Amino acid sequence: MEPLYIEPSEFTPRVFFDPENSVFDISGFSRPENTVGFYKPLIKWLEDYDENVLAKNTNFNKSNLVLNLKLTYFNSASSKFLMDILMVFMRFHSKGNAVEINWYYDEDDDEIFESGEEISEMINFPFNFIPITPNS
Repeated sequence: MEPLYIEPSEFTPRVFFDPENSVFDISGFSRPENTVGFYKPLIKWLEDYDENVLAKNTNFNKSNLVLNLKLTYFNSASSKFLMDILMVFMRFHSKGNAVEINWYYDEDDDEIFESGEEISEMINFPFNFIPITPNS
């Protein structure tokens, strides 16, 4: 399966889904003008990944999946789709795959940190909270 790479823009985050290494990154600023148009293909790609990669793994060969979220800002429309993406990862987890969710935040940005805590509680899954030092 081919990786998915989307260049960041003024309104959309950088996306890099690497199926070979089972690492999925979303980073930057998220307030797309067409939120559905931006996020639906990401969810579709993850569903195809489930069908074409994960479904072929045996019980002895489950995947270790890493989702890295490094968002500096996301609007409420984006948060709905982030939840949808996280629910896909919860489905991966329920099928026996190990899932690690890393929530990166600027150490001075309490709002992004607290958003991550709330989302982690809502989906009842622990995140790794990783502070980013400005200028690092």
